[in-house]
Amino acid sequence: MKYPKYLNESSTIGITASSCGVLKKIDKYEKSIKHFKDNGFNIVETNNVRTDGLVSSDKVTRARELESLFLDKNVDMVAIASGGDFLFDMLEEVDFNILKDNVKWLAGSSDPTSLLYILTTNYDIATIYSPCNMSGFSSDNLHQSYLNYFEILKGNLVKQEKFSYMENPDIDDLFDQPNEWINLNGNIDETGIVIGGCIEVLKDLIGTKFDKTNEFLEKYKDEGIIWYFDVFSMTSESLYNTLLQFKYAGWFKYVKAIIVGKVRFPNTFTDMRYEDAVKRALPDVKSVFNFDIGHVKPSFTIINGMNARLISNDDEGSLEFFS
Repeated sequence: MKYPKYLNESSTIGITASSCGVLKKIDKYEKSIKHFKDNGFNIVETNNVRTDGLVSSDKVTRARELESLFLDKNVDMVAIASGGDFLFDMLEEVDFNILKDNVKWLAGSSDPTSLLYILTTNYDIATIYSPCNMSGFSSDNLHQSYLNYFEILKGNLVKQEKFSYMENPDIDDLFDQPNEWINLNGNIDETGIVIGGCIEVLKDLIGTKFDKTNEFLEKYKDEGIIWYFDVFSMTSESLYNTLLQFKYAGWFKYVKAIIVGKVRFPNTFTDMRYEDAVKRALPDVKSVFNFDIGHVKPSFTIINGMNARLISNDDEGSLEFFS
């Protein structure tokens, strides 16, 4: 596994909009960028960042602008401006050899999952599933989970510990809801290579030419795998079937543990609980549900392709990466 160079306080982050642009949330984006600049980072943007629409630009333009940041020797890291729904259409236009030959951190979350996952599983380059995309760091006072992200970007692989409170879904930046992880099949204390992303995106990759998952798993079978899944709006029934789909595809043959985050927009047609969907699909796998990952904050920073120790029991909940 190749690990890109960590940042320092004079590093430059290049931002591109491989999914949506940020024009509809420009105020939040500007506040987010200020936090990065206040932490000493320089910022450059591609032309498609401050745009509107279902996607920021056509798929060819999005691919070329992503590549341009990897080719730019003055850019130390590439980050995605915003999420969305249609990044998938640009994959066939991306020259992944450019990304492979110019190793840099690529960071994003949600819709950008496909770019991160392909770069790690196809080309053996670690990537970062960030707490949010670059327009999401907009609080006046950043939550500790965001401060942890800044530390990890600089190479300080802080131990990320379960937060006592999660965000209130009705009030921005208010963390007043008790936060509880739910262990399925007992306590967890496992190490392994971490890989995953937004489950709705991962599901779309199965069977495509970009799905090199099983080759990746064989390479790291001795370390074992810790999977993580960020669930946006998938029903509990679809989660059950999707986990079975992954299982049938061989994705869980070297699994040590599975992480499932909080569901942003929960829904069910049969009254099946999400935790029951996980346990029913994978009755013999140690899993933790309601983890601090995904669209419901707080969210840990995840390094795809790096070893980590996952602990979840009555006394401790934590994730710590190590190289």
